[in-house]
Amino acid sequence: MRDIKINDCAYSDRLGITAKLSATNSSATLKYTYRLTVQFTDPTGKVTVRNPSIPYVSPGKTENLDVSTPYVPKAGSPSTGGKCEVTNVTRTIAP
Repeated sequence: MRDIKINDCAYSDRLGITAKLSATNSSATLKYTYRLTVQFTDPTGKVTVRNPSIPYVSPGKTENLDVSTPYVPKAGSPSTGGKCEVTNVTRTIAP
């Protein structure tokens, strides 16, 4: 869905792998809530899934959300090379 973008996908010691997401409501009149799946693949190939939502995005507006998954590299393992992917986006009219 064009309304959802991954602006960054990066590792940090404090949070693990974080996807910085944005939802831009392309409607001129309706407020939407976005529900989605974020799939993280760490540098070792392990896959983790999170299911966040970005609620109440007003018409023509953009809301941001950071979604993280723990990753602690073992000694000698890489801390770069993780991937973030958004799948299964649904958009519903917010009350």
